[in-house]
Amino acid sequence: MDIVMPKMGESVNEGTIIKWYKKKGDFVKKDEIIFEISTDKVDTEIPSSEEGILTEILVGEQETVDVGTVVAKITKNSEGGKINKDKGNAGVTKSEFENVQGIPASGGMTDINKETIQKVSEEEKKETGFLSPLVLSIAEKEKVGLDELSKIQGTGLEGRISKQDLLLYIDSRKSKQIKTPDSDGDYVKGNRKDHLTGTPDIEVIHMDNIRLNIMRHMINSRDTSVHVSALIETDMGRISNFISSRKDEFLKKEGIKLTYLPFVADAVIKALKEFPLVNSTIEGTDIYKKKYINLGIAVALEPNGLIVPNIKNAGEKNISGLARAINDLAARARAKKLVPDDITNGTFSITNYGVFGTIFGTPIINQPEVAILGIGAVVKKPVVLEVDGNDTIAIKPIMPITLSHDHRLIDGMLGGKFLKFVKETLENFNFNNF
Repeated sequence: MDIVMPKMGESVNEGTIIKWYKKKGDFVKKDEIIFEISTDKVDTEIPSSEEGILTEILVGEQETVDVGTVVAKITKNSEGGKINKDKGNAGVTKSEFENVQGIPASGGMTDINKETIQKVSEEEKKETGFLSPLVLSIAEKEKVGLDELSKIQGTGLEGRISKQDLLLYIDSRKSKQIKTPDSDGDYVKGNRKDHLTGTPDIEVIHMDNIRLNIMRHMINSRDTSVHVSALIETDMGRISNFISSRKDEFLKKEGIKLTYLPFVADAVIKALKEFPLVNSTIEGTDIYKKKYINLGIAVALEPNGLIVPNIKNAGEKNISGLARAINDLAARARAKKLVPDDITNGTFSITNYGVFGTIFGTPIINQPEVAILGIGAVVKKPVVLEVDGNDTIAIKPIMPITLSHDHRLIDGMLGGKFLKFVKETLENFNFNNF
């Protein structure tokens, strides 16, 4: 039975195998996790739809292939059951996938890929090693010659050039970090010096798929939005007292801890309703102002990843509902149980770097949104208060919040009003709707 790369969403056309949990010759139970994939949307663990022996692994770790491509073969156990069709496309066999998706038996290989492969001579194949249809197609589109391909160090199975290897090379070439061949035919790969590679004092770590996607997403945001950041300090005294008095009751009732984040989310939602232009995207010279609020919550993943799933229709939830939704998204993100819908169509994002003790930051906008709110650590600070006309010093729990916004659309006045509204909502929080 053929096991294929599953389709994890309408706009997902390829996936990268991050890790194999089984090796060739292992017995695999039905619904047992067999491998983990990463797409440009989400990372997911894929269960086996069949019980049997894993007889062949065709795609190695960190290799990217088209949806529908055969990645492994399982010899079905005589007692194995039928395919579990309740699993969607994850872990389905190739024949079933083709019947559902209408993908040809070539595993999704298009005519243009076939033509590209036919252009590569046997001598050229020897020089470059095995090149997948996807890699050849990208190389042809980006005008990367076979002489250049032969210089790229592959990180795939048996040293094959993966999609990520090629895209990293193309990105570096575009930014002029990689030079074209000189008269001697030599290359400088990236901005690394030859004497740095392979020395005992330096460990070379190849970026995994998550880090590569984060890198490209951040570069795209930097090159797209005109980033401006504004900071304001917020007195969290009323909310802090409320949490202290209700945290045990809330934990017992909901099974989760009550934190500052749901209150911030609620204040942001109110601010987005007050200033709906902040809840927009820019397409060319058109502004798309959203009437719904899909609130993104940045979730840190070990060891050094980041993902921003969003709460759909967050404007319809109260504090308790937001707390449950935030906890659910974080738990599923860390367990790799998110689906593409969880991380698409966001309209505004919040990142809580204060949980790591960071006081101040200037977050990068999550494209294609036009603003993001950063939350710093709540720290007790002396502040000056006016009581009965006299100044006095008091100790208050202060939380700095930063708004990074796209100056193409949001100027200083709108950004300042939005930030001030969030501050005033938090400092004068109405607990009746809790």
